[in-house]
Amino acid sequence: MITHVAEASELSGRVVLWLDPESRCTPSVLDAPLRLARAYDAEIETIVVDQRADESGDVPFRRIGHVGLPDIPPVAYRFQLLAQRCRRIVEDAGRTHKVKVRHALAQGDAVDRISDMCLMRGPWNIVALTGTPSVGGHSVINSLLANVSGATGFLLCGEALAKRKTGVVVIVEDGDRLPSMLRAAERLSQPDAVIQLVIGAETSAEHAEIEHPARLLTAEMPTVAFAPIGPTFGVPGAMTEIIARMKPSFVVARFGGTAFADGRELSRASAAIQAPILLVR
Repeated sequence: MITHVAEASELSGRVVLWLDPESRCTPSVLDAPLRLARAYDAEIETIVVDQRADESGDVPFRRIGHVGLPDIPPVAYRFQLLAQRCRRIVEDAGRTHKVKVRHALAQGDAVDRISDMCLMRGPWNIVALTGTPSVGGHSVINSLLANVSGATGFLLCGEALAKRKTGVVVIVEDGDRLPSMLRAAERLSQPDAVIQLVIGAETSAEHAEIEHPARLLTAEMPTVAFAPIGPTFGVPGAMTEIIARMKPSFVVARFGGTAFADGRELSRASAAIQAPILLVR
């Protein structure tokens, strides 16, 4: 994912921001996608997906007459107002960060609509979620990662908390991905901020295999520091606990590895770490 996003010549992508009008949409939640878009001189395109079948909630019903029936059903009108509110908040935040904002509206299955959207435009798209869905959130994330082939990465926004003792944390589990992940971390970091490198490995042998080339690669990078963290030895949730204690401002990691094996673990990690998580495939 990040391999071609991080290239300096490719600055014409976009961050596809999936807005759920029923969920919280605040400037602090929007900080991460706006930082990402600004870092790559990209634009943000919001998408609101109306997944409602009708105002009855799929319960069979029959209308008796049309007296007093509004032009727009109450549920649809409420959804429309909430969507407009979310868009205004994004536009205001975009002006503050000097990021161009567009809007899209779709109906049907959210994963299908986002997939179509990413296939229509390039050269790269990063899908940003303002929050993990409260019901079946992990399955939605799994479905997005499995089916949205046109997305080059995914961002779980998280809250932008003020007091963070650590900057960007990169969890490396694959040496081939490390150079591009570091470039992404540099773009997301504050000037001269230290990037913490965490080796995600379950065994001592795997840890050593990743650490040696990583240290060679970063030998002349003074802003990169190796976190003194050993292997997890397969303990469930161990990596999440480690990262949460570091209090990062941003996390760059791979989905499907030691740190975030699946959507369920990712949902738990997002709640525990309380920081934006940028996922590479």
